[in-house]
Amino acid sequence: MKEEQVMSTEWVAAIAGKAMDGLYARSAALAHNVANANSAGFSPLRVTFEDALSDAAAARPGDTAATRRERVEAVRPQTVASPDTVRLDREIADASQASARYALLAGVLARTLQLRQLAVRGG
Repeated sequence: MKEEQVMSTEWVAAIAGKAMDGLYARSAALAHNVANANSAGFSPLRVTFEDALSDAAAARPGDTAATRRERVEAVRPQTVASPDTVRLDREIADASQASARYALLAGVLARTLQLRQLAVRGG
């Protein structure tokens, strides 16, 4: 397998893994919101990471694979309190979406691992 192909599967795995970290944090925040929905004065939590991950992964002049990977690895989900009130329908819909996206990325990582195994076996 060529070096650029190896880097490609590693790159996919790195980005997918970071996105899964963000989705995990979002799912935890959504569960927290649902559990505290009836608490007086509770402010729901919101987690963002997509824009930061996209910006970190974007190629810039003079970048090497290592510098891009370092930027991606540095991305952390950001959790902030929202001024909105908790709406259970929104929380459930957001949780469903986060779960579906997480499952999709888990499939991408599994496929990436299969490709690596195939390359090692010479198939």
